Amino acid sequence: MAKVRNPILFSSHFGLKPGALEADGLIDPFLNVDTQLFIDPALLEKSAHDLIKKDALSTFRQHFENFLRLLMISEREGDAAWKGAQRLLDLSEPADNGLGYGSSRRAGTSRPEEIREMIIRTAKEIATLGVKDPEMLSLMGFFEENVGPDTISDFTTRVIIKELSTLTEGFCQKHGIATSDDNGQSEFSLPYFDLANGQRKFVVLVPSDIVRQLPMANDVSEIWAAASQNRRIRERVNAFLAESVRPTIAERKDAIKKTVLESADLFNLFLASVKSFAKSYSQEDDELGYMKLREMLTKDLATYKSSREVNLIDGPHKVLELVHETIDMFKHHVEKGNLWEALWVNGRPKKERAAQLLYFAIADCFCKANDIDISPEANMGGGPIDFKFSAGYEARVLVEMKRSQGTVKHGYQKQLEIYKDAARTSYGVFVIIDYGDLGAKLEAIQILRQERIEAGEQASDIVVIDATPKESASKRK
Repeated sequence: MAKVRNPILFSSHFGLKPGALEADGLIDPFLNVDTQLFIDPALLEKSAHDLIKKDALSTFRQHFENFLRLLMISEREGDAAWKGAQRLLDLSEPADNGLGYGSSRRAGTSRPEEIREMIIRTAKEIATLGVKDPEMLSLMGFFEENVGPDTISDFTTRVIIKELSTLTEGFCQKHGIATSDDNGQSEFSLPYFDLANGQRKFVVLVPSDIVRQLPMANDVSEIWAAASQNRRIRERVNAFLAESVRPTIAERKDAIKKTVLESADLFNLFLASVKSFAKSYSQEDDELGYMKLREMLTKDLATYKSSREVNLIDGPHKVLELVHETIDMFKHHVEKGNLWEALWVNGRPKKERAAQLLYFAIADCFCKANDIDISPEANMGGGPIDFKFSAGYEARVLVEMKRSQGTVKHGYQKQLEIYKDAARTSYGVFVIIDYGDLGAKLEAIQILRQERIEAGEQASDIVVIDATPKESASKRK
C-alpha cells in the first residue's frame, strides 16, 4: 500500500499562484505521492483540449490499429507479428504524471510479462470477432482480473506522451517554470524535481477531463451499470446468471465477458455503452477529497497546529495523547466548523478516503511540530492500516477510520486488533465518521471495549465524529 509522507504539490513546489493549473484545465499533481486517478482512453475524444481531442486520440488510435493489425496476421504466439505486438504494448513505467497506486517514492515498476501476454491474448480474441476499434484496449480491466485501470493509464500515457509533453512544456513556458531536456536525451524540455536519493524525476501534466477515479479492487458496479444500459446485453448477461441467486463479483465479470465476446455486434454495443457512460473525475464533487486536500495544503495550516510539545521519552502513551489531539482537532473542524461539507457530495457521504485525506492534512501539522512519523496506509503485515504514528521503534499508535455505513463491529473487533498485533503495539484508536446512520453499532463496540478492559486487556479507544449536515455557523445558536 502507498505511504503518504510530506506530500508536495506541483503548484507549491514551482511557486504557482493558486488555481493556475486548474485555469488551464490541468491536474495539480503531488510530486511524491500518486493520486488515485487514471487516464481513461475513452475520455480522450471528450477532452476540451484540442491537442488531446484531436492529436492524442489520433495517436492512440493509430498506435493500436497497428497493434491489432499485427495480431490479426499473427499465426501463433511468439512469431514475428506477435513479438511486434508485444513491442507496441509497452507496460513499463511512463514519465511521472502523478496518477495511480504508487507510493511516496513515486518510482513505479514494470508490469509482469504475464499481464502483457494476457492482454494480447484477449485482444487477439476480440480482434478475431472482427472488432477493429483500437479503443477496445480501454476495456481490458473489465475482462481480466489482474489488469487494473492503472495499467491502462500507464500504457495510454506512454502512447500519447508527445501530446502530454507538448501541453506540459507550453504551460511551463507560459508560467516561467524551469525545465530540462535531460542533457539532450529528451525531445521535450520538462519540469523536474530532485528526490531524496539524488535521482531526478521529470513530470508531465495531465488534463483533468481525461482522468477518472481508480475503482476499488473487484468493484464491478460501473461495469454493470454500463452493461445494463443496453437491453440486448442486459438480457444476455442475465441469462448467463440465471442459475445464481446472488451472483458473485467474479460470476458477474465472467457473464459480461462471455456476453460481449459472443459477437462483434455485442462487443461494439458494449464498447459504445462504456464510452458514453465514461465521465471524468468531478473536481466539484471531489468524491475522494483530493481537491479539498490540495486547498488545505496551499493555505496556512497554523490554525491546525498545536503549540504544546510532547515529551516522547515518557513512552508510547504520550504519542497516544498527541494522536487524540489530532483527532480532536479534526473532530472540532467537522462538528463546529464547515469541514463536514467536504465529506458530502450531492446529499450522500463521500468515500472513506475523503475523510482520511482531510484528517491527514491536519494530523501532519502536529507530527511535524513534534518529530513524529505519520504513515497513512502503511502496510502492517496483517493488511493496510489507515494511519501509523510512531516515534522510534517502540512508540507506535495505529488509527483506523471507518464510515458509519461500513463494517464497524468487524473493524473494531478484528481488523484493528490484527493490525496492532502485526505492528507489535497495544495502542490503537478506532475513529467512526458518523453520517447519521450509526445506530446500534456504537453500543456494540463499546460493549466489546468494556469487556476487554474488565478482562485486563488493552482496549483500543473509540472516537465518534458527527459528520451530519449542519446549519451555517451564523445560524447556529
